[in-house]
Amino acid sequence: MLERWTPPTTEADARIELAAAYRYAHDLGWTDLGATHFSSRVPGEPDAYLILQEGLFFNEVTASNLVKLGLDGSVRTDGVSVNPAGVTIHQATLAGNPNHQSVMHTHTIAGVAVCNHPEGLLPLSQHALRFFDDVGRHSYEGVALDGDEGPRLSAHLADHELLLLDNHGLLTAGLSVPHAFSAMYYAEIACQMQVATLSTTSDPVAPDIDTCRHTKKQHDDSHGYMYRDWMAILRQVERNHPDFAD
Repeated sequence: MLERWTPPTTEADARIELAAAYRYAHDLGWTDLGATHFSSRVPGEPDAYLILQEGLFFNEVTASNLVKLGLDGSVRTDGVSVNPAGVTIHQATLAGNPNHQSVMHTHTIAGVAVCNHPEGLLPLSQHALRFFDDVGRHSYEGVALDGDEGPRLSAHLADHELLLLDNHGLLTAGLSVPHAFSAMYYAEIACQMQVATLSTTSDPVAPDIDTCRHTKKQHDDSHGYMYRDWMAILRQVERNHPDFAD
């Protein structure tokens, strides 16, 4: 029988899980040199989280080189630095909602393209309907280096899985790393499908409102698939990146 996912109970386990997310994101091409970032709370320490070290690419992240930060802005790993924009984004979103255990942010071409659309993510695919009528939006304020932007970003995320950052990229949040990763996967694929669809027609086919609501409820009622998929992701990361847990 295949192993079932269980929440990490130690910092070591959380480090391995987050490192796997970075490595698989690299495989999927969700990278922008060293400019984007994923985070995860530390089990038993709700005021602390893990994030990648400044200057590392996603395929260089390991469990041991992740950086531990406090929600008060303190760096709890000696001798390392982190992307200051990452601190602004992750500190605010994790501090602003205790239900968010993991936050992920990307700058993909399709993601930014949809963030630039005046209507945002359109209900043009089954993937997009996971987020139907449940997407936050945040106007662009420049590179996220100003600490006072954080609370506004957090307020716009609220309880959503997905936040569109205008002119910037996608941000997802979840009850776990698998949850946030699944949301990012569905959002990214939905964005790619939207860009492809709108490149072929200005009058795309879309489901009626009742079908959109029904499909959204189906997604909400069957979140177990994200943990099933995560276990397969872990197996693939173990095959392709045997050093990720170092």
